[in-house]
Amino acid sequence: MRKSLFALAIFASTLFACAEPGVSSRPEISSSHAPFVYAELKDGEAKIALHEGEAILWWEAPEYDGYRIYSSESKYGTYSLVSGSTPLQVENYSTRTNRYGYFKVMGVKDNKETQIGGTLCLFGDSTLIVGEHDNMSLVQDEIDQTHARLESGNDGQFSSERYGVMLLKGNYPDISMRLGYYTSAYGLGETPDDTKLGEIYVSTNVLGNNNSTCTFWRNIENVSTSSDTQFAVSQATSIRRCHFEGNLALSHPSGWSSGGFLADSKVDKTVYPRTQQQWLSRNDDMGVWSGSGHNYAFIGCEGTLPLSSWSEETSRTTIVEKTPVIAEMPFLYKERDDFYVFLPDVKKNTSGLSWDSDEIGDGRSISLDRYYLAREGIDDDKTLNAVLDKGQGIIFTPGIYHLDKPLHVKNENTLLLGLGYATLEVSNSNTEGAILIDDVGGVRVGSLLLDAGKKSDYLLKVGNSKTNVSHKDNPCIFSDIFGRLGGKEDAHTEVETMVIINQNDVIGDNFWLWRADHSRGIAWNDYGEGEDITYGNPGDTGLLVNGDNVTCYALMVEHFEKYQTLWKGENGATYMYQSETPYNVPNQEAWKSHNNTLDGYASYKVEDNVKSHKAYALGVYWVHWSPDSLERAIEVPENDGISLTHLVTTTFSGYDSGGIRHVVNDYGEAVGSGGSFRALVENYPLKGESA
Repeated sequence: MRKSLFALAIFASTLFACAEPGVSSRPEISSSHAPFVYAELKDGEAKIALHEGEAILWWEAPEYDGYRIYSSESKYGTYSLVSGSTPLQVENYSTRTNRYGYFKVMGVKDNKETQIGGTLCLFGDSTLIVGEHDNMSLVQDEIDQTHARLESGNDGQFSSERYGVMLLKGNYPDISMRLGYYTSAYGLGETPDDTKLGEIYVSTNVLGNNNSTCTFWRNIENVSTSSDTQFAVSQATSIRRCHFEGNLALSHPSGWSSGGFLADSKVDKTVYPRTQQQWLSRNDDMGVWSGSGHNYAFIGCEGTLPLSSWSEETSRTTIVEKTPVIAEMPFLYKERDDFYVFLPDVKKNTSGLSWDSDEIGDGRSISLDRYYLAREGIDDDKTLNAVLDKGQGIIFTPGIYHLDKPLHVKNENTLLLGLGYATLEVSNSNTEGAILIDDVGGVRVGSLLLDAGKKSDYLLKVGNSKTNVSHKDNPCIFSDIFGRLGGKEDAHTEVETMVIINQNDVIGDNFWLWRADHSRGIAWNDYGEGEDITYGNPGDTGLLVNGDNVTCYALMVEHFEKYQTLWKGENGATYMYQSETPYNVPNQEAWKSHNNTLDGYASYKVEDNVKSHKAYALGVYWVHWSPDSLERAIEVPENDGISLTHLVTTTFSGYDSGGIRHVVNDYGEAVGSGGSFRALVENYPLKGESA
């Protein structure tokens, strides 16, 4: 059979000339149309793409007498004939009906049907759409097999596989939603109560002994469950917009865990944090929170919460009654035959949920047709930047997207939203970064993993430089943004500053910026040569904030070689900070700040000339395993505009492996060598006392 290269332009102005209803003759596409989807048709294959709101299917199989098309809104549902009873005589088909569902192309010969290629869906092969009346044994089998591949701490943690499960409105009492690495699950109703799961499951045996400190990269959104749930996780995870009718445990009763993030969710009974070191809950409604760790923060939450207290005798708990400014992360839902993107409104001084059992909440619904649906293996920086240049937003289906140039957002109100831990990977030839956003308002970026390459300036840059432009009425908002430097392969990776925020009024909602501390390519820098070379992952700074009025919730930054967080903008605010010091410093002389006069670099550094800054629930942990020390965990200017509430340092390295001498500036007890296990500072600067 003849093979051909078929270029389909998603935004081409070329119209399909209909041979008959629902059937299209092939368009002539010139190189002036962009972006393109290139697909090499091979024997027994079929392809699908979106063009002007229609699903376009095409194939080559001339040995058949004709073709029929079947469709289902879910993968393991009932497929119905949509092309008409008379077999098609052309090798392509277009339809608006159920365009985001599943299609099968059947070749007809001697009145017998044979499927051509695999089952087709615009959301790609790494997305599973589930319906209430599907064959649930097949659904559970796919979820279980994927989980088995993506559960382990060895193969799963640095896998190239990405996976998203989307559940249509309905009741799924027999489904156990098992979340492995790089796995996301989404309800497609307007509220969490529209989609009811039997069970939500996160394994506690990723590292053995119920150790969940490396249980990263998994999330669940917009669902409810009546069962008790154990969501034992650490960084780069989230629970958003969920309803737990039973209890919610955030770790196994034993082992270790280091999370985490819960937002816009309702827990009817009790939340048990158990071994969680730190946790941020924002705009949640809880029955009871029961437990204490190093650092728990509740921002804009309702329910029976612990008292806000900061001592060894009581707890390390921070309560802020109102969330000063936030918009929840955009999400997809389906109504009748159409998919929509819901953009929640920006709100100020809020508490509790953005939704109730029968109300989606305040915001705008926009047809998914208005967004570009990116797919792994088809899209790269060229096609995606062509989309952005047209002012269109992008929904990234699960996969890894290789970027030789950063995605450049030039238009206000642009949306970049990932599904199934979609990953933007900086290529080895890309010396700039993954995402560059001009100084425009209203941009929303959600649920993306950014992966470093050989050497780049940044992974995310918001605003080309510091300006005086205000975006307070239309801020840029970044939700579930996770950056990774090294770890996934035995190669050199490097980034100077992982995230740079130059723009004013930016809101960050759950960041984990991670210079990898385990697996491959994690040395301070390369050393050795030839076959004996050991690769490093040098990176100076995790987060640099130059913009004014920047607010961060659940800011987690770890293991960079200089300042983990460097804040130069005015009126900044952080609500819960988690940080670990770098593991593999060669020696003390290689790790000194202040012109080599001070041991180590503070984790959280506010520039000396900043006049106004506030922060709540800051935690810095010593995990050095060497005799070196850090003079100050936190550094801030000494003036009346600085306000820090609830600071903690602790050591995970023992008392003979260095330590942190002061919590903030020259105040606070030492931890580690010469000190204790944990040190607390309730407020800084001290009120009515000398620091």
